[in-house]
Amino acid sequence: MNVAGFFWQFLGIPQAEQVESVDLYWGASWVRAPWLLLGLAIIVVTVGVAVYYGRWQYVPSRRLRMTLVVIRTLALAALVGILLQPTLVVKLQRLNRPGLWFVIDDTESMSLVDRGSEPGENALGVAPSSGGRRLLPPAGNSEEQLTRSERVRQTFAALDPELVGQVENAFRVRVFRLHRGDGVDPLTVNLEDLARQEQWTSQFTADGPVTALGAALLDLNRKRGATPPGAIVLVSDFNHNAGIAPETVAAQLQTPLYCVGVGDVQTHDLAVDVQLPPMMKKDEKSVVTVAVRQEGFTGQEVTLRVFARQAEDNQSPSAVSSAASSSVGNEESISPHLPTSAAATEPKMNDPVGEVILQEVIRLSGPVVHREVPYVPKAAGQLVITAEVDRLPQETLTENNRIVRDTYVREYYVRVLFIEDEPSWEWRFIKEVFHRDPLVGPEGFRTYLRSADARVRVENPLFLPTLALPRRDFFTYDVVIIGDIPASAISRSMMEMIREFVTELGGGVVFSVGPRFSPGQWADTPLNDLLPVEIAPLTRLRESSFHPQRTPEADLFDFMVLGPNAEENGRAWDNLGKVVWYYPVVRVRPLATVLLAHPRDTCADGRTPQPLIAAQKVGRGEVIYVGFNELWRLRRKYGDLYYRQFWGQLIHRLAIQHALGADKRFVARSDRKQYRSGDEVRFSVEAYNADYRPLTEDQIPGGQLEAFLHLPAGTGGQTRKIPLTLLRPGQFEGRTTVFAPGEYRLEVHDPLTNRIVETSFKVSSQSIEKQQARRNRELQDRLASLTGGQSYDLPQLAELLRNLPQRREKETEIVQVELWNTWLFFGLVVGALLVEWALRKWLYLR
Repeated sequence: MNVAGFFWQFLGIPQAEQVESVDLYWGASWVRAPWLLLGLAIIVVTVGVAVYYGRWQYVPSRRLRMTLVVIRTLALAALVGILLQPTLVVKLQRLNRPGLWFVIDDTESMSLVDRGSEPGENALGVAPSSGGRRLLPPAGNSEEQLTRSERVRQTFAALDPELVGQVENAFRVRVFRLHRGDGVDPLTVNLEDLARQEQWTSQFTADGPVTALGAALLDLNRKRGATPPGAIVLVSDFNHNAGIAPETVAAQLQTPLYCVGVGDVQTHDLAVDVQLPPMMKKDEKSVVTVAVRQEGFTGQEVTLRVFARQAEDNQSPSAVSSAASSSVGNEESISPHLPTSAAATEPKMNDPVGEVILQEVIRLSGPVVHREVPYVPKAAGQLVITAEVDRLPQETLTENNRIVRDTYVREYYVRVLFIEDEPSWEWRFIKEVFHRDPLVGPEGFRTYLRSADARVRVENPLFLPTLALPRRDFFTYDVVIIGDIPASAISRSMMEMIREFVTELGGGVVFSVGPRFSPGQWADTPLNDLLPVEIAPLTRLRESSFHPQRTPEADLFDFMVLGPNAEENGRAWDNLGKVVWYYPVVRVRPLATVLLAHPRDTCADGRTPQPLIAAQKVGRGEVIYVGFNELWRLRRKYGDLYYRQFWGQLIHRLAIQHALGADKRFVARSDRKQYRSGDEVRFSVEAYNADYRPLTEDQIPGGQLEAFLHLPAGTGGQTRKIPLTLLRPGQFEGRTTVFAPGEYRLEVHDPLTNRIVETSFKVSSQSIEKQQARRNRELQDRLASLTGGQSYDLPQLAELLRNLPQRREKETEIVQVELWNTWLFFGLVVGALLVEWALRKWLYLR
């Protein structure tokens, strides 16, 4: 070993040949020029020691005198160096084995059988035992009878042991399991363990609820540290169904992704889907859209049936109470051992499930066949629509051959209040259209017209005599349109009620700006926070002839889509013609979305186009800003066609986000409409008194609200009593866990009106993982291409391992050595002092 090697060994760095660079810095924070200070200290110490030994100490030999001076100077300089805290920064370069990460899909879709099914399996190819997990079959079973997870294990088991050894020697292997929706789980197994049956059954269960490939790649990116692995092998069916898109994360991975596909690329599947309007009106025609999707059955014929039925009638409060009292404390009513078969709670295929509204033999001429079914509901309440198609031979999945959707049928109307100063054209046409429109009707449309004759406002029921409305009357409205009216015409208390109407009760407000009164007048009022735009108080109208332009975000709002296709939609908005004025705004608020904009003018930032129509969520409600009250020009050439569609869809959008009319005073909700067995359900009740002020416990008989949950019929029709906890005034909440699939109904007794308020939801045992059987080969190839990797099928796993680039990675390591805190400095100081002490003793110096 040479001197340099001994030096690095002494400092704790044995790999002297791997040292690439060495830097020295000083850790003392109290000094700015350490080299200068050290040099001055050495000069001062040298001069002082030389004077000391030259004048006050008799040394017979000049050589001995110089030796003592050097030794004393070295010791004192080392002490000064310790105070300056010198630190070496050593950069080491090592050639290490690259990392090889295996990520194996362990979600429920890996329990599917792609080709054929064993006797006793259900239609999904999942054995009924083990809660959805299939036990490993006997050795004599063919590959066609294996689940996807078992086929992966057998593929690893068939690898050549010599090849496995080569991979283990060339790479640092880690194994991860894709089982949850927010990342991956590291496993304590190696490549050899993946071939063992006992290791596989203990580590992989094939019961993960979702395939979140994007979250998995993001988690892998976090786990890589400073040095990414050389390659990642992802074994999956690539049926991504939750979380962030994996393509957006793949570009950040900086590691080639070798995608190994499991499952059939082409499957035989038939599925049906139903799209319903979120709300229907009694005795008014609505359209139910049914889509039949197929793979592998092109040209065949199937029978499509669509049924409609009303949900079960409400029980009386006394019946609810007696049913609840009989089930409270009954362990069976809350036991997780309730029936979990969908057949126990839902009608079997081809059994009657209500009124038949469509039965048609359709030819599967393409991937998707659509049918529009007109339907006129005859009763108010919850409406259940069921669509089903025949099961065909060779189907991989049959649970998606039937689907149940529900909506709500209302027999009352949307209440609209239009506040205006004078009868503008916009006011006239909105009044005429919606006074006779079934969505609103004569009972639903009311207006306050400030310039109207006082006698007309009193005698005509269409007009409000005053805007000083009591709370119990104002909060029954669903949508408020504020037109071209001065701010002084609306009292501050009314403005506060409008703000509360939006933020607390989820109401909708439209600001329809006119040319007479600037929208800047709302800047110093409680309504300012509702506006999607910020307007200076003294803003003046700007005259400018232009054609408004729709923004790309406009297609996300139904009231901005006036035609069934892009061509007709463009023609409808071109019908608006040129707009000759608008009010400029300072800026668009951060949470607002601009839907219609000026083609040239911009806001104060010089980039954002001046908004003409903008939308913004405020609290629980939504506010629409229309920067010109001349949308009535949409009536040109086409009459009410596009005009009614714009305002009708706008009013409908603002109204359906909350309970309508007086029903918003006491509302029961569940946090979702669809659950899976074992999920926790959270119920909330918003309760207000007659004046729409939050209800408190002292206003409730008994001091507590209670809900009664009616379990599905297949569980024996039991009822579970759920106490509701007061979170804050007007807000109550309860929680429970559901197990049995089927339709649940929650009832809450309104203590002020003695009315039963209900909501419903469904629990399904069908997993989202089993709604798509076909492997997503397109996503598999795309991920491999984006990362510079390659795409393989499962039988090609051995070929993949042979083709992996086995180059060693250069790894950089930074080592900091605090010289002042090492044996080197300690030995230097102590050794110098000992040598000096020995020489002084030898020379008999004092």
